Amino acid sequence: MDWWSDLERHARQRRRRKRRWAAAALAGIVLVGLGGMWLAPRFETPGPSPTPEPPPVVSTCRDVLCRISWPSPRWDEGEGVYEQWVAGHRVVYTLERELQEEALAVFRRYRVPYGAFVAVDPATGRILALAEYSRQEPGLNDFCRRATYPAASLIKVITACAALETGKVSPTTRVRFEGSPYRLYPRKISPSNRWRENNVHTLAEALALSNNVVFGKVGADVVGSRRLRQALEAFGFNREIPFDFPLQPSRATVPEDRYPLARTAAGFGEVYLSPVHAALIAAAVGNGGVMMRPYVVDRIEDAGGEVVYRASPAPWRRAAPQAVAREVARMMRRTVTRGTSAKVFYRYARRLRREVGVAGKTGSLTGDDPPGKYEWFIGFAPVDRPQIAVASLVVNQELWHIKGTYVAQAVMKEFFGM
Repeated sequence: MDWWSDLERHARQRRRRKRRWAAAALAGIVLVGLGGMWLAPRFETPGPSPTPEPPPVVSTCRDVLCRISWPSPRWDEGEGVYEQWVAGHRVVYTLERELQEEALAVFRRYRVPYGAFVAVDPATGRILALAEYSRQEPGLNDFCRRATYPAASLIKVITACAALETGKVSPTTRVRFEGSPYRLYPRKISPSNRWRENNVHTLAEALALSNNVVFGKVGADVVGSRRLRQALEAFGFNREIPFDFPLQPSRATVPEDRYPLARTAAGFGEVYLSPVHAALIAAAVGNGGVMMRPYVVDRIEDAGGEVVYRASPAPWRRAAPQAVAREVARMMRRTVTRGTSAKVFYRYARRLRREVGVAGKTGSLTGDDPPGKYEWFIGFAPVDRPQIAVASLVVNQELWHIKGTYVAQAVMKEFFGM
């Protein structure tokens, strides 16, 4: 019976081995199925990379900034910068708090109907201040970028550049004129009127005192319509200004006829610009005739703090030859020392005028968008190597408040610690 017992034992062992193999096979099938389900996506037809390449820097900047119509930053006390969060990105601006607040404080103190102030670094195009205020329209937030404001006598800076570039005149050229230097009539620029011309100004004096008759004659007799048109375009009129945010293009129409041409060259023509552009004109003269591309966005960071865009200075246009720009800069200094803004600087910013040296140009004309008397000041300091260029505009209406010159000197004193 022993052999039978051995046979049964071996049979039981074979049955147990078969059950184990069957169980192992079943487990293998289950594991393969589960593994296939887990691995299936990895073996599908290749699709887009799960970690795509970051978009180009310029595209990232545009994608973020296109969501902002105009900067409305808040002050970050911890880092000492103006910032704005947009679409998960942090936009850091170039604005300097002291200048921004000083300009707004002056506007609020005098409760001006409309006011705009822009400051820029002439050598880089970096916007240092972009302040706007309105007692008439408290919610106004596009006053600095609109180009509906008459340029008035600011145009004389460009007329002077065009005249000097001809080589026919210099800052010391004497120009005779009749009667009041501010009232421009057809007879006053007539070549047959010489016997009545009992007054005389050099070109430098005419710019400082904003002599309309002299600049009307220079525009008609020396510059001409074609050259004046070219000079205006060189300074950025009738074209888009490259900026982080849209700016309304400044417009200039130059007529061919003698008297309308003289009016345009003196500041009475169809020439309109924005405060941002006005600051760039002053900056270009101070920067040896080179107009830099303006920028107000310093950098853009993603949600993790990584910088995806950083601004870098770049020249935009050659507005005037270097030698011409330097001569005009020295002529503009007389505006502050002996010209139309001398009284304000002598009374409120004597140290700034004497120790730093400021070049400037005023402009005053009635406009209608918004309606009122437009009081401009553009300038830069120091004269020989500018660190700041400014444009200040105040629109006065029923009552006189302040002029752009007063705002400019207040902010410039803050900039130079005076």
